[in-house]
Amino acid sequence: MAFSFDTTYKKLDSNLYSRVPPKSIANPNMLLLNDELCADLGLDTAELNAKILAGQDLLEEPIAQAYAGHQYGNFTVLGDGRAVILGEHVHDGGRCDVQLKGAGRTPYSGRGDGNATVSSMLREYLYSHAMQNLHINTSRSLAVVETDEAVERRRTEPGAILVRVMNSHIRYGTFQYVAGRASDELQRFTDYVIDRHYPQLNAKARTYLEFFDAVMQSSIEMVVDWLRVGFIHGVMNTDNMSIDGETFDYGPCAFMNYYDEETVFSSIDKHGRYAFGNQRPILRWNLQRFAEALQPLCTQSALTYAELEGKLDEFEDRFDAQYYTMMRKKLGINSDGEKELIDEFIQWLRKSNADYTNTFLELETPGTFDEPAFATAEFERLRDKLDAVGLDEELMQKANPRYIPRNYLVEEALDEYLETGKLSTFKRLLTVLETPYTSKDMGSRFQQPPPREFDSEYTTYCNT
Repeated sequence: MAFSFDTTYKKLDSNLYSRVPPKSIANPNMLLLNDELCADLGLDTAELNAKILAGQDLLEEPIAQAYAGHQYGNFTVLGDGRAVILGEHVHDGGRCDVQLKGAGRTPYSGRGDGNATVSSMLREYLYSHAMQNLHINTSRSLAVVETDEAVERRRTEPGAILVRVMNSHIRYGTFQYVAGRASDELQRFTDYVIDRHYPQLNAKARTYLEFFDAVMQSSIEMVVDWLRVGFIHGVMNTDNMSIDGETFDYGPCAFMNYYDEETVFSSIDKHGRYAFGNQRPILRWNLQRFAEALQPLCTQSALTYAELEGKLDEFEDRFDAQYYTMMRKKLGINSDGEKELIDEFIQWLRKSNADYTNTFLELETPGTFDEPAFATAEFERLRDKLDAVGLDEELMQKANPRYIPRNYLVEEALDEYLETGKLSTFKRLLTVLETPYTSKDMGSRFQQPPPREFDSEYTTYCNT
């Protein structure tokens, strides 16, 4: 089977999407195909040729979704400017969107060309692969297909299409669009989203309130997982916030090496709005915008805005609970409490600026890394305190990855392809990131952070 499409989104109001074909590509070339994801989706790899994956041989009419969003705090009406949903694939009782990213212009493209560079699509493939194996809720990449065109961004590169799979591409910003442009459709749309993503809530007495609560919880769990592994999304606009707590849109993202809550790599985030340490308050801000988008429901149902605000008032306590549970696991604390010790350790990280990933591996296996910060009396004292409360190595091994996509290694892999047309370095990195919690060679180059000068100059880009 190639795909089994049944696109329910087309049953919604036609103002919420546009029917649009992908651009024509004469000679698509499949660079990568995710065999594991194919198996999960019940797809026959023999039937998935480059023309099907690039949207040249259509199984049904694709759509581009309309949505809005707050981008760096400013509201704008957006939409899938360079993406189309081929269809909703149904398999084994599940449903997911199959979307082409970089598939050409749509009615929402504005001044954009609708294209994507091969390096940006390879990057998203690698990051979503890493996040999946780090056990973080994420979109997944099915394939990268190179196109027969040149795309200009910071440099001229071959074009490419990413085939992206998600539970759906509905986001906070979709609700903002519906509330602003088709508010009479909001209740029907919300019911559709609940049926698709949270059907268990239909049995609840306060369904819409429980829906907001469930979205908040899934989002908290997602961002706490980002903090666990040092991930910086880079562009937490409301249009990039999944209603289902899926990490997606890997544009200017990166992983933090040396611990600094102000770490930001994005070229357009001039003021650090989406820096590593700001991801928590920005999530709270985004949830406020989501609550405002649901406000018209308050005149159409028994929901009140005061109830939504009451849920938002729980955010800090709930985020704290999730965060400290996560940090206990990273530190091997197999009990409740020890908040002061966790705070003390985080304060040491702030002062030492040590490599975030390797710090926890060094706690688990002393002497692994030649890092001056690990040879200090203060680090030894903290290790002794953790030993005294019972350092649980099994907990640590499940919470602390041995490998993350080190930014400089990602760039090396992408540069090799652009310069030589070879994916050998890229595929080697993919292989390492298949089992990021398993030590293959403690102290290997895949665990080494870059020189500090690299991080101070490293910049990521949206590439739209």
